[in-house]
Amino acid sequence: MDFAGLLNACPPSRVLFAPIRGARLFGIRAASILKAVGLASVLAFGSCAQPPPLVNPSGTSLVSTQAAFAFPAPGGPAITAVVERRFANATQQDILLATSARTPGQNMLRVQFFGPVDSSIAGESRLREGYLPLGDVGSEMRQVLPGIRMVRSPYYVQNKYGPFGYAAGRSASGDTCLYGWQRISSTGITQTWVGNKGSIQVRLRLCDQSASEQRLLDVMYGYTITSYFKTRNWNPYGEPAAPDPSLGKLGQPIYPVGVSRFETVTTPPATRPPRRVRSTQRQASTEPLPAPELPVAMGPIVPPPPGSKSADSALPAAMAPVPATTTLPTDAGAKRTVPIVPPPPCVPSDATGSCN
Repeated sequence: MDFAGLLNACPPSRVLFAPIRGARLFGIRAASILKAVGLASVLAFGSCAQPPPLVNPSGTSLVSTQAAFAFPAPGGPAITAVVERRFANATQQDILLATSARTPGQNMLRVQFFGPVDSSIAGESRLREGYLPLGDVGSEMRQVLPGIRMVRSPYYVQNKYGPFGYAAGRSASGDTCLYGWQRISSTGITQTWVGNKGSIQVRLRLCDQSASEQRLLDVMYGYTITSYFKTRNWNPYGEPAAPDPSLGKLGQPIYPVGVSRFETVTTPPATRPPRRVRSTQRQASTEPLPAPELPVAMGPIVPPPPGSKSADSALPAAMAPVPATTTLPTDAGAKRTVPIVPPPPCVPSDATGSCN
């Protein structure tokens, strides 16, 4: 048996066969030592034959969408995938959301749970816990929304988990984008030494091609957290708030008054003027048609009877008959026009009825 080659092939066997190599009496002594370490040698050779396990130090994995830490409201953006990463002090999920925007990047709802973690599967790095300074807000938005001018909202807003902040902007491609941040943690006297520990941090990155700023902000109001650490000490929500003291009392009317106005952060996009449609038909002329020319009246004009109007008097001036004229020579050789005077009406002078 070649012990030299065996010792070089498997390093753990060197420890097992060290007494054999140093023994002077190899025949009897080696046989008893081989029987004593027979089982251990088989285990040592088995460990040399198997490769070491592959370890993921980042703790990142793809989990089912049903195991997401939070869900958007019904009708909101659909969940496409969930990427989970475990840290030494927290567990983080990037809940990827469906998008129709032309802005580069992925819509997502990031949820971070700070609390007791399993050290055997946790990563080596740690997450920063605490309220987000204003300087870090701009740094986060530049990472997930590069090249977009985001404006922080100056209004105080809160959802069912407490106050939150958000910023809105419009990309060069015309998409409306929103970035929201929130920290859920019990504060004040609600946090004790043995209870109400832990916190939850939420980030929302959302861009859409046709949705308005109010529609995107509704996602911050409608999401629901569905997971928790199963321990008494972990409770980032604190004690439940007491109801309004005016509820159910006389003399305290409550009217159905809702949100009367929504204040936007971004300016609405400019509306484009409607396109002009060229017509193939010729437009009708607005100029009046010329009056038709009438023939010149010939012969004497008969005057109307007393107390009545002639038919010509009812016609407009442009269609009235033109009286007949005659031309007479002048001294200068030119012609001048003289109107023809009609004869007087016939008056009988005798019994025969004839006119003179």
